[in-house]
Amino acid sequence: MNRALTMFFVCATAIGAAFVLSAQENDNATAAEGTTDGIDPALVKAATAKPAAKHFHSLFRLSRADANVMVKLPRQQEFKEAKEGKFYPNGATFRISGGATATAEFEFGKDAVLKTSGDVEFGTREVEYGTQPRTVTLTRGVITVSLPRTLPTGLFSVAYPNFIVKDMAGESRHELTPSGDGDEAVVHVVTGMLALEGAHYKVARMSAADKVRIRTTGEALFTSMRGEAGDYKVSLDQGTTTYRDPISGVVSNQVRKLDFSLTPQCAIKIFRKRSQVGGRMAVSVMTFDPSGEMRNRFTFAEGAASVNFGEEVVRIQDISFKTKSDKTKDASKKKAGEGESSESSSAESGSGGSSSSDESGTGSSEDGESNSGGAFGDNA
Repeated sequence: MNRALTMFFVCATAIGAAFVLSAQENDNATAAEGTTDGIDPALVKAATAKPAAKHFHSLFRLSRADANVMVKLPRQQEFKEAKEGKFYPNGATFRISGGATATAEFEFGKDAVLKTSGDVEFGTREVEYGTQPRTVTLTRGVITVSLPRTLPTGLFSVAYPNFIVKDMAGESRHELTPSGDGDEAVVHVVTGMLALEGAHYKVARMSAADKVRIRTTGEALFTSMRGEAGDYKVSLDQGTTTYRDPISGVVSNQVRKLDFSLTPQCAIKIFRKRSQVGGRMAVSVMTFDPSGEMRNRFTFAEGAASVNFGEEVVRIQDISFKTKSDKTKDASKKKAGEGESSESSSAESGSGGSSSSDESGTGSSEDGESNSGGAFGDNA
């Protein structure tokens, strides 16, 4: 009897709990649909929305160090020894030394890693708490950045002294070598993609295996870009020009761009000079194909549509220059060639006739000779 009562109470409790859970689920669904009286549907939607994906840690960690690693924290003047496994704030600067075999690894997120090779100096830019984008400032050395292939654009960048690599995803290798009058940089996409932007040039997309070498002088008065691997478009500034609409007659300034394919051994050279009068920047750009021949050249002044000119350079061997005398010579040569061909055909026919006369016997041969004589007499 007691056992039967116990089973009855257990079943009744289970049924009651099921009814309570069902009622709670219905209430939650009604609130999520925005039908709850007195509650703004937008607020309900915001409260029930999934949180945005977090790609990076608030701080980044020195996860491994096989070298001497020094760190300078934000708003400090001295470098101190960095400790493996410790987190550091954005805005810190690191110096890694120990020779060509020295390596270190920094973890920015679960799948975001930066590895150094050899002697390297780099830093990070400070960000507001809770914001996503991260920027690494490279001063010298070689770093390799590994990011998720699906990382959204605009979240990770590598800033060089004279240009910036942005919209990164996948793995890429970055090298910067300072010199006495500037620096030389090499950007190599291993997997994934990235974009690149500098003064008067822009690369919208570099894909896997693409590689570029960029040389810049200290005052950024000269930039040289050379294709090392791959094929990608470089958008070059051509200044502004004045355009008059043929229908409305409205005059406006238009920004001009030149898209140049940078393949291996192709080169782009950009010269800059600040004008003493007016202070405008004058820019001269030249492009070269793999054989070293110039393909484009143009010059413009920033913000001055009246100073803008350029051209596409066509190689001399691609053009056939013909003068009137050359055409006359070609016509006479052609006529002489036709005369020689007719004479050779006549000689061939004459030799054929004598051959047939010899074959036909003595009498035929004499007839042939007399006919030949008559012919020569007529010609005379």
